[in-house]
Amino acid sequence: MVGLVSIFSVSIIVICTIFVFLVSKNVNTTLEALSQTIESIIDDNPKDIFSTIEDTMLSKLQSQVIKLSDILKSHNIRQRKEKDDLASLISDISHQLKTPLANLNIYNSLLLDTSLSDDRRIEFTKNMQSQIEKLNWLMESLIKMSKLETGIIKLNIKNQSITQTVLQAILMVSPKAEQKGINITFSSEKDIICNHDTKWTQEAIFNILDNGIKYSPDNTEIHMSIIKYELFCRIDIQDKGDGIIESDINKIFTRFYRGENSKNIDGVGIGLFLSRKIVSQQGGYIKVKSILGRGSVFSVFLPFET
Repeated sequence: MVGLVSIFSVSIIVICTIFVFLVSKNVNTTLEALSQTIESIIDDNPKDIFSTIEDTMLSKLQSQVIKLSDILKSHNIRQRKEKDDLASLISDISHQLKTPLANLNIYNSLLLDTSLSDDRRIEFTKNMQSQIEKLNWLMESLIKMSKLETGIIKLNIKNQSITQTVLQAILMVSPKAEQKGINITFSSEKDIICNHDTKWTQEAIFNILDNGIKYSPDNTEIHMSIIKYELFCRIDIQDKGDGIIESDINKIFTRFYRGENSKNIDGVGIGLFLSRKIVSQQGGYIKVKSILGRGSVFSVFLPFET
C-alpha cells in the first residue's frame, strides 16, 4: 500500500513538473512574440506576429497595440506639422515687416539732418506717413491671418442675405475704384439668402475686389453678379485687367505669393490667401478663370447648408 502511495506521489510530482515546464515554455513563447511585435513597432514596421484570423486575447492585444502606435504616430506628425507651420509663419511675418521698418528708419535718419530744406522735410515726412500707413495695414492683415490660421476666430455663420454682404463689400472698395475711374456694376436675380458669416465673407469679397481694382487699367469696369443654384450660390467678380499667367493661377492663393505680373504693383500677397481661408472655413471654395490681356473671373462658391 505504501509503495502504491509513493508511486502515485511521484506521478503527481512528475505531472506537475511537466505542466509547469509547458506553461513556462508557453509564457516564454508568448512574451517573445509580444516582444517581437513591440520591436517591429519601434522599427516603424509593424508585423502581425499573432494570427489576426483567430479571435484570441493575444491577437486582440496585438491589434490594440498597433492601433495605439498608429494614433501616437499620427499625433506626432500633426504636432510636427503645426510646429513647422508656426516657424514658417513667424519667418514670413518677420520678412514682411523688415522692409517698411527699414524704410521708416531711413526717413527718420534723414529727418534728423538739421540742414534739410523745408520742402525736403515735408516730402520725407509724407513718405514716412505713407510707410506708417502701410505698416499699420500690414499688421492688421497679419493679425487677421494669424487668427484664422490658429483657429482663434470662430465664424458666426447664419442664414442671411449674401446680396447685402456683397453690396457692403462694394461700398467699402468704392473710393479706391473712383480714384482709378473704375466702374463697378452689380447684378442679381433677387435678394439671395445664404448661410455665411457677414463680416468675414465681406472681407473675402473685398480682398478679391481690391485685387481686381489694383490690377485693372484706369477707366475700366468690374462686373459682379450672384447666381443661385440648388445647393450653393456663386459670386462672380470679373475684371478687365492684364489677366493671370496660367502657371500662377494655382499659386495666387498661397500666403505672401506675388505673381510674375505683379512686380510693379504695391502689395504683399495676403489678400487672396485670406479670402480662400475665409471661404473654405465656410465649406466653400474659389475658382479662377483668366485670359492674358483680357482679364480674370473669380468665382466664390458658398453652400446653402454648412
